Amino acid sequence: MIRLIGFSVMVCVISFSAIAQKKLRIDDALPPELNPNMAPFYHGVASGDPTQSAVIIWTKLTLESSFKKDITVSYKVSETPDFKVIAQSGKVNTTLAKDYTVKVDVTGLKEHTTYYYCFYYKKKRSITGQTKTLAENPTEMSIAFAACSNYEWGYFTNYRFIAENPKIDVVVHLGDYIYEYAPGGYGDTTIGRKHVPAKEITTLQDYRTRYAQYRLDPDLQLAHQLKPFVTTWDDHEIANNAYVDGAQNHQETEGDWYERKHAGKQAYYEWMPVRETPEHELYRAFRVGNLLNLIILDTRIAGRSVQLDSISDPHFQDVDRTILGTDQYQWLTQQLKSGSKWQIIGNQVPFGPMYTGAENNTKQVYMDGWDGYPAERKRLIDWFALQALENVVWVTGDYHASFAMENDLTGTKDTSDNVSVEFIVTSITSANSDEWTDNQAELDAEQAAYMANNPQLRYLNGVDHGFMVLHVTSEKAEAQFYYASDIRTKTGKLRLEKLFTVLSGSSVLKE
Repeated sequence: MIRLIGFSVMVCVISFSAIAQKKLRIDDALPPELNPNMAPFYHGVASGDPTQSAVIIWTKLTLESSFKKDITVSYKVSETPDFKVIAQSGKVNTTLAKDYTVKVDVTGLKEHTTYYYCFYYKKKRSITGQTKTLAENPTEMSIAFAACSNYEWGYFTNYRFIAENPKIDVVVHLGDYIYEYAPGGYGDTTIGRKHVPAKEITTLQDYRTRYAQYRLDPDLQLAHQLKPFVTTWDDHEIANNAYVDGAQNHQETEGDWYERKHAGKQAYYEWMPVRETPEHELYRAFRVGNLLNLIILDTRIAGRSVQLDSISDPHFQDVDRTILGTDQYQWLTQQLKSGSKWQIIGNQVPFGPMYTGAENNTKQVYMDGWDGYPAERKRLIDWFALQALENVVWVTGDYHASFAMENDLTGTKDTSDNVSVEFIVTSITSANSDEWTDNQAELDAEQAAYMANNPQLRYLNGVDHGFMVLHVTSEKAEAQFYYASDIRTKTGKLRLEKLFTVLSGSSVLKE
């Protein structure tokens, strides 16, 4: 077990044992009993958006209600957990306008190096975080991909498994990090995990409080403490099935959509260890030497046109309907020319063809994915062919199930026209098939329908919750599908169920 400044990793996370109540400023998400040794950094630490020479470090202060003024927080960064030699140190101001979150872009670091960091406020010290910069030109890299973590659907055991894996270099969260629903609106509260505030979140303070609740979870806190994250949003960071100008789960009675979207985005940038840009666009890329380019998309609110209900809509094939928007589309094509061996695309919704089943002998198109924007997908696939692109791997969230597929435009078993491969990552906790039924015959029939209607699929698990690790070398990319045995208790065990290999120069999945 790694030891950080005299405390084991497991001691460093919050304990909710019986301790006297503390008067706190805003966080009604905070339980009444808190570990006083964590004060005022109850929400731990986090790091993210690593490069070869820089990384974001993050923390949050929770202060007494009478505290209103701006404050100064100190930080230290070291190559050793005892902090005997300081690599970087400094001070940063935070304010009520930032929800007293603290974010520092630490620069001038060494490539491919593990660093330890902590924060100070007066005589109080945060727990110690551990992070790692990217390598200039590595021979291998392991990336964990996670998505869809609904607090009410179960314990975040899978985050603990990610934290405990020493081989993982960075964690990519593909979105739906929080959910906006009121308690029981989309979840199972019978295990005692209930959303706060006790309403659907729509305002800035609502979003801040929901993040505060999630970030007190000890397993999620541990993952952020020990691994650098690269994150993007999907829809539930604001509202279900969001697009540029609205969302399925936003009603006129809930106020102005643009104000709600702005509030959700502001809280996200406050609470997540992401590097901010003047444009506040979340799509970005991390080139890791000649080995890979990690491309992170925003297929939700950067440019998405409104979703249609059916392929019979007369506008379904319109060439101006977009899931990326013009600027992001052009940016993506430039990134795909990076010259790295592998192009790894972090993507919110399925890129490849996906028929969800059959009703009245008619295949049902998944309209919320790239299937719902066929002209733009065809344009991109045609561009792939024109450029003769190789080694394109899509890694996708959103769907609450695991898939492995070979992508062409039509979705067939024929591999001669494959343009890429795609791995869809199941949820950390959010409901999939067996949360809605325990009838095994129904579950088997659903899986059989997916496989029959999607011949390009090589794998499907629609009942378990977990994450995927992609191990990349110059010769191959290897996808490892991991699952927790149980998310309704804290004692779930980890298992590796499936492994696929993609050889360089091929868009074919090998078991």
